[in-house]
Amino acid sequence: MPDWSETPPDAEDYVALRAACGLSARSLAAARTALPASLHAVTCREGVRLLGIGCVVGDGGCFVQLVDIAVHPDAQGRGVGRAITRRLVAWCEARLHPTCHIALVSSTRAVPLYAAEGFAACRGMDRYADPGRPSGMRG
Repeated sequence: MPDWSETPPDAEDYVALRAACGLSARSLAAARTALPASLHAVTCREGVRLLGIGCVVGDGGCFVQLVDIAVHPDAQGRGVGRAITRRLVAWCEARLHPTCHIALVSSTRAVPLYAAEGFAACRGMDRYADPGRPSGMRG
């Protein structure tokens, strides 16, 4: 049975889980800055092994985004991603103003998961802080 926490993982576990899931790389320095700045985080572990994560980031009033919803490939298909998403959404619904816009970026494969939680597809644009890095975030 997994253990749930509402604290962000350490930067090393975060970077390793993103890599295991095939998500774009994040540096340890960036993770050490970002994780403590999250408005809310959910982690799922089996013992000390990090199985899944998800965070809420943003201004906490008008706009937030669900980010880093990731489940280790060995734990996929067990409902961990759905449970993380539901916990993040429940936190948002309980603590944020009703007009707060909740957004996320999804892979095509995860669209049914997020649609089941009330998210709808929309168009957007993105870029990285480094102007030399190609746009079109992949995760």
